[in-house]
Amino acid sequence: MLLRNEGLDASGNLRFTDIGAAVGADDIKDGRGLAIADFDNDGAQDLVINNNPGDTGEETVAPTLLRNNVGARRSWLAVELEGVQANRDAIGAVVTVEIDPGNCVSRPHLAKQMRHVTAGCSYASQHSSRLYFGLDDLPRVDRLTVRWPGGGQEVFRDLPARQLVRIVQGRGIRCCPLPRCTRAIAK
Repeated sequence: MLLRNEGLDASGNLRFTDIGAAVGADDIKDGRGLAIADFDNDGAQDLVINNNPGDTGEETVAPTLLRNNVGARRSWLAVELEGVQANRDAIGAVVTVEIDPGNCVSRPHLAKQMRHVTAGCSYASQHSSRLYFGLDDLPRVDRLTVRWPGGGQEVFRDLPARQLVRIVQGRGIRCCPLPRCTRAIAK
């Protein structure tokens, strides 16, 4: 089952649609763990599922890669953090991006988004520590705030979309494209 967030209905309730069959995610394998990462560095989050061989008679079963070929068509911002006073992996950091509400009147959910840097995500799996923010078709983020574990906060303004920003605690920000994917990934 794969659910797509359809946003709020007229009553203010979130609506979801099961799109698993439409995108090939209705696999009958015995999935046990899920990791989310941009495996092909195209700006879209991909999924990989660890599978349990169960009673198939096999020792192992290959993982299932669900490549996102749609999300890269939209705007996004990727963020990588490195702690200096905080732990190097920035586990526990909170990143918030804000967009002027006037620029997203019909999409108020885009005005403010928040992500945590975590360790441990799913059974026998680990998501990428790179944080992604979906921006629909918006060209920039007006404000990005990092709250570091153990205290301290940094604010960065006016960041163009469709790029990776690397932030080292107390040492500033570096904007760059996503690294080129060096291995072929099945389409």
